[in-house]
Amino acid sequence: MIETAGIDTLRRDHVLGTGLFRGVLFEPEATNLLHYSNSFTHQDWYGHWSKPSFSVGLTAPDGSSTAMGWNCTETTGGLDGLRGGLVMKDESVAGTSTVSIWLRASAPVALRFGQSDGNSEIINVTTDWQRFTYTEVLPNAQDRIFVLSETEGADIDIEIWGAQVEIGSKETTIIPTDGSAASRSADVAGLSGTNGTFDVTLTYDDDSQDTLLAQSIGEGWWPVLRRNHLKHILIE
Repeated sequence: MIETAGIDTLRRDHVLGTGLFRGVLFEPEATNLLHYSNSFTHQDWYGHWSKPSFSVGLTAPDGSSTAMGWNCTETTGGLDGLRGGLVMKDESVAGTSTVSIWLRASAPVALRFGQSDGNSEIINVTTDWQRFTYTEVLPNAQDRIFVLSETEGADIDIEIWGAQVEIGSKETTIIPTDGSAASRSADVAGLSGTNGTFDVTLTYDDDSQDTLLAQSIGEGWWPVLRRNHLKHILIE
C-alpha cells in the first residue's frame, strides 16, 4: 500500500482501492513533530484514561513489521468504565496543524480521533488499512497534539501505525521518527529543454486547474503548485 521511492525518482501516486491515477507527487518540506511515530509503548505516549497493552510486530501498510495493536476489552477506565486509548502532549505547538494515523480493526469500530477531547471527531475504522487525518488550530485547552480513544469495550483488535503531526492544513507522506522530530526536504522539480513565453495550464488530482498566462520559461522553470498532486501540465 505504501512504497518507498528512491532519490530522484518520480512518484506516480494512485488512489487507494481503485488504482486511479492521482498525479505525480511534489511535496513541500515537512516535519513530523511527534518524537515516536510507531513506538506507542514509549512513556511519551500517555493513556487516554487507560493506556492499552500493545501487541507488536504486526504487518504495517508499507509491508514492514512495525505496526502495533491492542484489544478493546483490555482498556478500562473513565466515567463509562470502558474508555482507553492514546494521548500525546506538547504545549509548544501553535497554529494550524494536521494529525494523521493509519488504522484498521478486526471488525468495524468507531473511534474518537484528533488533537484533544474537544478538538476531535468520530471516525469509522474498517478491516482495511486507512489513513485518517484531522486539522485544527493549536494550542487547545488540554495542551494535546494527538488523541485516539475508544469506548466499545468489545472484543475488537485495533492496529495502529504511522502517527504524524505537521504544521499546516494538509498531511504529507510518512515521516518516521524515533526519539525526536524529523523533517523531509521539499521536492525540487524543473522543466528541461523549453525556452520562451508560454501559457501554462496545471491540472491537479481533483481535476481543478490553474492557468498561468505569459510565463517566461527557461531551463529549470517550475510553477508554484496549489496542490501536491499534479496530473497534467500543458504548455502552449
